[in-house]
Amino acid sequence: MQAPTHILTGSIISEAFKPMKNRKLAFALVAVFAFLSHGLLDKFAKMTYHRPDADFNDPVWVGYHIGVLVATILFFRWWWKDYKWGIFFALLPDFDWVIVHGQNLLGIAYYAKTRVPGISRHFYDTGYIHSTLHYLYDTIWPFYYLNDLPDYRYEPITAVGEVLLLVLLYLLLRAIKRRNVTKTPLI
Repeated sequence: MQAPTHILTGSIISEAFKPMKNRKLAFALVAVFAFLSHGLLDKFAKMTYHRPDADFNDPVWVGYHIGVLVATILFFRWWWKDYKWGIFFALLPDFDWVIVHGQNLLGIAYYAKTRVPGISRHFYDTGYIHSTLHYLYDTIWPFYYLNDLPDYRYEPITAVGEVLLLVLLYLLLRAIKRRNVTKTPLI
């Protein structure tokens, strides 16, 4: 899934645990559930417009990702202050891609190949955090059935599915906030 979906999910998880009196336990639960939510949402990503390859020549891909970028910036602006830890842990696995793509941009991969014996071209050649999450969801029942979901990553119309999910997540966040304001614990 795209960053806005992870941001909203981390916000929901943070808000859900706000009423807990034991703040250390609440923090730990937010960290664990927000982190795990990333892997679960990514299992559904293949049902949405989520091409693994960037195509800057495709106006639909470019437009969609401009929308994703704008939504990401706005969501950070709106919810970071209140839900920073939920958002941080929900986005943590995406730092894999910062490292993987960053090493290519900075030439670290080339340096490792040519200068350090015994090190492959990429010292961090795969998303290890993502791989760990996928391993968990690929081996635990009933989550391994998510691998049987259809693959629509190259179909632009499926972007609508993620937009609808964002709307539902936003409505859920508002409902949980309303419940917390009335002092009725959700959990």
